[in-house]
Amino acid sequence: MALAGAAGLLAVLLTLRAAGQSEEGGWVLVARAPLPSGLLIDDAVAAETLGPAPVPAGLDLAGLLRSADEALGRRTAAPVAAGEPLTEAALGGAPGSGAGPLAAGERAVAVPLSAAGGAAGLPPGVRVDVVASTGEGLSGRTRVVVADAEVLATTEAAPEGGLGGAGEALLRVTSRQALRLTAALNFAREVRLLARPHDELPSAPPPPVGAP
Repeated sequence: MALAGAAGLLAVLLTLRAAGQSEEGGWVLVARAPLPSGLLIDDAVAAETLGPAPVPAGLDLAGLLRSADEALGRRTAAPVAAGEPLTEAALGGAPGSGAGPLAAGERAVAVPLSAAGGAAGLPPGVRVDVVASTGEGLSGRTRVVVADAEVLATTEAAPEGGLGGAGEALLRVTSRQALRLTAALNFAREVRLLARPHDELPSAPPPPVGAP
């Protein structure tokens, strides 16, 4: 009986110690239900599908979200299984470290980097205006085709004599802007990318396709 009592006491002590370690380790955010790719995490989604889970002390893993507040307003960049911790990678990377996934109604359109004079000054996240010139001489004109587009990525120019051209800048635009931009790339005499200051407000939208 004495041995049984000692064993029971030891079990209680181990349980209390494990509980203390979980408290010291804190919490991580986990998915309580499967999350599809591209899901916008708003207050309702967070309340229904996300919850905290305790972690043991000393488990200091980078990229783990600790509360639902860190996920609000962001979209999943990859599917997340039920019970899986929510990470920065699952949400497209830490805020400011990379572009988020395309949202509904958005398109990614590649523009030759020759339009920007090369890749210099166009890292991901930079905002640009796309302008197109048509006609020649006095009959020529230049207009803004897309304003305040986000650069998602750039590809390097191919080595001299190799395939791949001068490289491209991949822009995030709306489906309507994608039509204007594609038309400009196909038919305009020249297309240029103009980098914008990061804190400048978007200008008025350009006229719709086919407008004078």
